[in-house]
Amino acid sequence: MPFTPDSPSPKNAGDTIRSKDWNDLVTETQRLDNAKVNRSGDAITGSLTIAGSLGVKTTAPKAPLHVVGAGLVSDGDGFAVPNAHMSSGSLTIGSVTANFGGGTGWNANTAGLLLETSSNTEIAVHDSGTRVISVVQYLGASNSLTIGRDMGWGTITSVNINGNLGVGVPAPIYRLDVADRIRLRQGPSGTAGLWLYQTTPNEDRAFVGMNGDNTLGLWGNKGAGWGLNMDVTTGILGVRANPLPNFALTVNATSNAYGLYVYGAGSYGLYVAGNSYTAGRAIDQKIRSSIYNTNQVSTTTTTWADMPNMSLSVTPAIGANFQIQVMINGTQVMGIGNVGAHFRLLIDGVQSDFTRHEFHNNGWELRGITLSRIAYLAAGTHTISVQWYTSGGTLTCCWYGDGRQIMVIEL
Repeated sequence: MPFTPDSPSPKNAGDTIRSKDWNDLVTETQRLDNAKVNRSGDAITGSLTIAGSLGVKTTAPKAPLHVVGAGLVSDGDGFAVPNAHMSSGSLTIGSVTANFGGGTGWNANTAGLLLETSSNTEIAVHDSGTRVISVVQYLGASNSLTIGRDMGWGTITSVNINGNLGVGVPAPIYRLDVADRIRLRQGPSGTAGLWLYQTTPNEDRAFVGMNGDNTLGLWGNKGAGWGLNMDVTTGILGVRANPLPNFALTVNATSNAYGLYVYGAGSYGLYVAGNSYTAGRAIDQKIRSSIYNTNQVSTTTTTWADMPNMSLSVTPAIGANFQIQVMINGTQVMGIGNVGAHFRLLIDGVQSDFTRHEFHNNGWELRGITLSRIAYLAAGTHTISVQWYTSGGTLTCCWYGDGRQIMVIEL
């Protein structure tokens, strides 16, 4: 308490010091030896030891250090606190002229804020008596950090990161950039997985994850449902259906024109190393080309010549085997008694099949001529044609309107 001496004060030389003055002076000296500093503008030049609690802007400190207002720990005046940019209860740590942290091991620049602990420590947020929420917990035994640990009020429901987050990546270039594998666990909402959200429709559009305990699936959230499913044990697949035992791939093609569409293959769109079974009809786009005529034509040439209207072209997309068959009906020779009639099948001008028929009796014989060959045709355009000649007389076909034709069928 303040000490006020009795009058006269100040004393003059020869004035008597009364016993009350003496006693008050001794009492005040004893008080100052034990009491707090209670003066403005004083500076303590040495170390300060406080046996009780220290209150700053409070007369009733409730902790060893109780500060009412903003706190500043800096190597100078800082910036935010003296410029009134921090509200009461805020703590500013650091400097506007120095950098902190980034080193390894112990050094003079280890951290900007260091939490010391014997093994474990935690940073928590207190919500005005309603709850205490863990921001991050450190466990020394496992050298691990847990974000949002449940402290009895439930875990943190959301964490918003405005920027790129790297896990094991020092300079992430995506919103989430993870080095090595990640694990998505099953939670209270259902199965483990990942929702895909689109901004324009403002909704989740698809889900990639577990369809139960044994199936991995792709879910379309606009009505498609589980469009693709894989059994995690056997690897069998189901398209718009669950995988079925004994079928490597099950396709539910209901309401679709095609159950399976394959295109762009350089060799085979579908290759089956074994038997193939089709419950219904098999329809393909293999080449099935033919030419057919019934008009009567004749020749007296004794060297190879093209048979009229007996040439066609085919253009396979890839190399394949073809069944080529020629039938010429109503054939005979007139003019002399014994004649040789010659016929041959040409593929790109090269003879592929040949036959000779001998005719007698000067036109009293009608025959059917057949040429046939299975041949490999490479990708590209090929010409299939028939030539003929006679050793004498007049060689005629389609005598009574019979047909002559070439059939080319890709196998």
